[in-house]
Amino acid sequence: MANPQAMFGWPMYSDPGVTYTPALSGGSWLSALPLANLLDRRLSRIARSTNALTTSTTFDIDLGVARTVFMLALVKHTITRTATVRWRASNTAGNFASPLHDSTALVVGPVGATDEDMAGINATNVYVIASGQSARYWRCDIADTGNAAGRVDIGRVALTGAWSPTTGMQTGAKLGFDDSTERLVTDGGAALYRPRAIRRTWDFSVSWLQEAEAFANACKMQRQLGSSGQLLFVFDRSDTYMHERAMLCVMEQLSAIEFSQASYHSLAFRLSEE
Repeated sequence: MANPQAMFGWPMYSDPGVTYTPALSGGSWLSALPLANLLDRRLSRIARSTNALTTSTTFDIDLGVARTVFMLALVKHTITRTATVRWRASNTAGNFASPLHDSTALVVGPVGATDEDMAGINATNVYVIASGQSARYWRCDIADTGNAAGRVDIGRVALTGAWSPTTGMQTGAKLGFDDSTERLVTDGGAALYRPRAIRRTWDFSVSWLQEAEAFANACKMQRQLGSSGQLLFVFDRSDTYMHERAMLCVMEQLSAIEFSQASYHSLAFRLSEE
């Protein structure tokens, strides 16, 4: 593939902010597992539809004000691979007949993957808009009437801005795994395990950033998110392996911005999956 266009999905416009608090509505969702759970950073706080009808597995997002959105994602979902997700944008509440933007119905996929291939992955369905779209209201239509569970679960929704470093990631970027499983060897020599979830990690650096980009994006993002604020990371906007390399994450370590040469800057990132 060509040089990847890595993207940091930030700011997270779908999260409550300093000025605006997004509102979710529509569809049919259990009162015990409501749509509001999609705004909770804890992925265990899911939203669950009452059934698998298309009229039930839909919802609207009011961002409070028009925002330029580049990426939209459903995180840790149970939508089947043959189902479709459609995103539409509007500046009129509830009116999506002539949308400002229409993703059309996109197959969740990934194409060619099996259930075994997807085992152990925090399934994240990501849609990237080529040049961003400014809108206040967004509708997500999920068509998954054949879901064997008879419902859809979603752990998180993310509508974000985007920063894509102009110089890209430096050669040597590493996708790894963090396994905190505990291992105990008994007196008899047997190994016992307490399995823990395996987190994906990204380690890479970006260099040759001009001052405006370094401080309007990299510096600002670190200052606002710290090591606990969530962001959406995409390895490449047209990634064939989006399900393997894209993830909701935090910056596990914050990096000093280095004045590497003249007016150019560099910094390193370590991202850890949520």
